[in-house]
Amino acid sequence: MPELDPGTSGVAKRADHLRIPVTQSTEEDSWLVTYLDVITLLLVMFVVMLALSGGPSEEPGEQISLAPPVVEPLATVPEPATGQTPASSESEAFADRARATLQAAGLGDDITVIPQQDGVRFRISNDILFGSGEAVLSAEGVRQLENLVPLLADSDYQVTVAGHTDSLPIQTPRFPSNWELSSARAGSVVRLFEAAGVARSRLQAAGYADTRPLYRNDTEQGRSRNRRVEIILEGAPSR
Repeated sequence: MPELDPGTSGVAKRADHLRIPVTQSTEEDSWLVTYLDVITLLLVMFVVMLALSGGPSEEPGEQISLAPPVVEPLATVPEPATGQTPASSESEAFADRARATLQAAGLGDDITVIPQQDGVRFRISNDILFGSGEAVLSAEGVRQLENLVPLLADSDYQVTVAGHTDSLPIQTPRFPSNWELSSARAGSVVRLFEAAGVARSRLQAAGYADTRPLYRNDTEQGRSRNRRVEIILEGAPSR
């Protein structure tokens, strides 16, 4: 069989049929082939890298939970604003003075001082002020409250005494429910402040029963913290 002439190869015949001029490759054009090979290789590597960097794993063990942890307190006191107003600065100063007074009297751990936007809140456990199911102040409760009298007398705040109970029901001849118990306890504190010289026009009492818990009522610790008296100083006294 005679050897095929390159000029009569299939490519040449097709080129001749389609009237396409055939040019012979030279060494000067060989760099173009190498360049195209490199570009093709880079493209393939890019596709492989893109495939390997796929989205996050769908395995259950690798999923990240974004749900916040459950905490016991039901309510929190809002943090003071960064830019303090004159009222908030005055509240902070009063709260610092109150803490120093209570610390000197040895009550720093028994009475919580909470500065607010336009005043200060004192929080005291009912277990310190009253006996179980009672609205008569104990001797220790009287001592603690008397340490607050100079602070109240030396300010222009309106004073609200709020009584709070836990969710356990009470039913006695004097206290048919926690409404009466919480109101009577708030009234006892108000009467002590009035007898100590705080103007009665600045005083008011409120009983909230178990409607404003700070903690869950399904544990003894939570119920103990919910039984409390709060002395709220805010605004200016009514004239």
